Amino acid sequence: MYLRIFLLAVLSCAFCRAEVKIPPKLNKNRAEVLSYFAKNVYGVVPETSFVREAKVVKTEKVPEFSATRKVVRISTFTPIGETNFNAVCYFPDGVEKCPVFIYISFRPATDTKNSRWPIAQILERGAATVAFCYNDVLKDDPNVLKGDQKIQVRRDDSWGAISAWAFAASRVVDYLETESLVDQSKIAIVGHSRLGKTALWAGANDTRFQMTVANNSGCFGARLHSRNLYGETIDLITAAFPHWFAPNARKLWCGKDYELPFDQHWLVAAVSPRLMAIGSALDDWWACPPGEMACWEYASSAWRDKSSINYHIRPGMHDITSRDWKEYLDFAERKKWFTAK
Repeated sequence: MYLRIFLLAVLSCAFCRAEVKIPPKLNKNRAEVLSYFAKNVYGVVPETSFVREAKVVKTEKVPEFSATRKVVRISTFTPIGETNFNAVCYFPDGVEKCPVFIYISFRPATDTKNSRWPIAQILERGAATVAFCYNDVLKDDPNVLKGDQKIQVRRDDSWGAISAWAFAASRVVDYLETESLVDQSKIAIVGHSRLGKTALWAGANDTRFQMTVANNSGCFGARLHSRNLYGETIDLITAAFPHWFAPNARKLWCGKDYELPFDQHWLVAAVSPRLMAIGSALDDWWACPPGEMACWEYASSAWRDKSSINYHIRPGMHDITSRDWKEYLDFAERKKWFTAK
């Protein structure tokens, strides 16, 4: 399977675009990379003095999972002002100082039957898990940043929804730093698809995330623009989802996928030396597995310890499955994240 995807990556370079160049070498430091991507892709988060608060509004035992569930009301800031969202936390019984896997969810975090967030599978490893629904932070609507009295005209580098969702993930960490059940040196951020892009942006910016997981994250995620075989382009993504990005993402780079002065391996490398996991699905052509595999390969040079950046590909379509979660949990286990219960 890996051979097949490698050959596809080679073919995508050789036949799809003869003029494709080697992705630009990373010759900037981490701070420069983050500043560059903020101004040119995801948008700059303005300095803000909003009050950061997190309040546990419900605590209960959950025999089904042999765990304690806490619902936490957390404040955050978005391009259209302050708001609050709920994060749902599960802490396994009998484990002190747990690693934590934060999952940015498409569905309400109260949904215990969400197959993309396998609570029991995570708890069984002796880890805690937290989820929040991205729509509770900022609506995933192309018009969400239009017509609001607080936003007359968006600046070219103004932050979009991906930055807002990533900012909210960091507010969850603010709460976890106060939670006695948490091992604060082992906090992971996990996202799939557009939320895989979000997890990557959050993990690159906030070093409190000691593990970043970008699952099927595709264009403007952990996938090279210059290694794209039938996948989403900058033109398509910024036209359909303008609210995800800074206006600069379309204004400066539309139609220039193969001519960029940067590529996404720069951003993946900004996670180094912390743990980084990239996941692909063999039939997920919109995300383009060859481009994701190539991104992992080019970014891996930033890690002295190559075992700290992981790539896997599974059969199937665009999704995050229990098989993906097993890969990410096994990766954490290899890096000594878990202790016996």
